[in-house]
Amino acid sequence: MEEARPKWLRSTKGAPVTGIGSLEADILAVVWEKEKTTVRAVYETLRERRTIAYTTVMTTLDRLYKKGLLERQRDGRAFRYSARASREALAAGALRRW
Repeated sequence: MEEARPKWLRSTKGAPVTGIGSLEADILAVVWEKEKTTVRAVYETLRERRTIAYTTVMTTLDRLYKKGLLERQRDGRAFRYSARASREALAAGALRRW
């Protein structure tokens, strides 16, 4: 029996995928850099590097949370996001499952 893959290593149709997309990787890099951050802070950092909409960042952070890669806590009207694992742990986990 094949080992169950985490959500972030599955496509929506159940087929195996390589993991996360380039935008998700860019956003994760910002979260790792800032440790605990908001949508606004990630957006401000990313828009210095690329053209991107605030809502795109918000949606992508939510998807990373739903995939189990981020934690979030309510802070007033906003959420604060943090990574559930380090870069090294995420890479090691992906390699083990590949």
